[in-house]
Amino acid sequence: MIKVFNTMSRTKEIFKPLKKNEVSIYCCGVTPYNAPHIGNARPFVTWDVIRRFLTKSGYKVRYIQNFTDVDDKIIKTANEQGVTWKDISEKFIGVYFKSMDALNVRRADFYPKVSETMDDIIKMIQTLVDKGFAYVLDNGDVFYSVEQDKSYGKLSGRKLADMQAGARVEVDERKRHPMDFALWKAAKPGEPSWDSPWGQGRPGWHIECSTMSLKFLGEKFDFHGGGSDLIFPHHENEIAQSQAAIGDENSFAQYWLHNGFITIGNEKASKSDKKMVKSTKGFFTVEEILVKYPGEVIRFFLLQTHYRNPLEFSEERIIEAQEFYGKLAK
Repeated sequence: MIKVFNTMSRTKEIFKPLKKNEVSIYCCGVTPYNAPHIGNARPFVTWDVIRRFLTKSGYKVRYIQNFTDVDDKIIKTANEQGVTWKDISEKFIGVYFKSMDALNVRRADFYPKVSETMDDIIKMIQTLVDKGFAYVLDNGDVFYSVEQDKSYGKLSGRKLADMQAGARVEVDERKRHPMDFALWKAAKPGEPSWDSPWGQGRPGWHIECSTMSLKFLGEKFDFHGGGSDLIFPHHENEIAQSQAAIGDENSFAQYWLHNGFITIGNEKASKSDKKMVKSTKGFFTVEEILVKYPGEVIRFFLLQTHYRNPLEFSEERIIEAQEFYGKLAK
């Protein structure tokens, strides 16, 4: 018997696969605008272990992980460097694979990309518009209407009334509700764009993962995972738009698993720690750490703490992990 902590129910549940002896998993991947940092690595190492365990337990596992290769950060980086968004995304997808290979993370069964799933994304948005869950603005922006979803907030435990009361004054006044989120963004100068029924533009963030998971795993699948920072708004919005499009509140992912954050105690960090902090805004890239420590040590460090608990990163903790790993490897 396998038990998992389901973020949706906030309890441990007995895992019952939708299909006998099969397991379907979707894990939110990276936005490849920079090299993956140690915080990015934790969910992928976590799911690699879960996937290996399920396979060892006799399940046939199908694992899907996306790349958000069309995004504000990618476009900004590309414009700053005078290259295309595709140049940036492809470059850092390569860096991602190199880093994860070093951590002995097995490749997913498939890595869908936003740019390669555009027709499916547009089709799903049109379904939401047709069903009255989304609305189109004059400029071609399309928003999801949270007020049409009576169960919005069920994953994070937030109430829509409280979210509205806490909304900032500078919220986009074009939206019907402050928490409405973009499904499609009208084209802007210097940005990539695609044809759609609402004009040239590109997708919002959340719609991509809904489209990809449903396309490659079906209307119901077993696990959806990622970091705790994705619970709201990303995963909350995924659930809302997916179940609205399908027309079934029991559809989409059946179990939600989220790993804890990696923190850096800057006040306790050694000088060598601080020297490693570069353009990653407080996080060390996997590439940087691999210069000093082998991939198996970094992997062991990431697995020393229960995946749902926070994990503090420091040079001292890595050295401890290296010593423990050395003893185990003898």
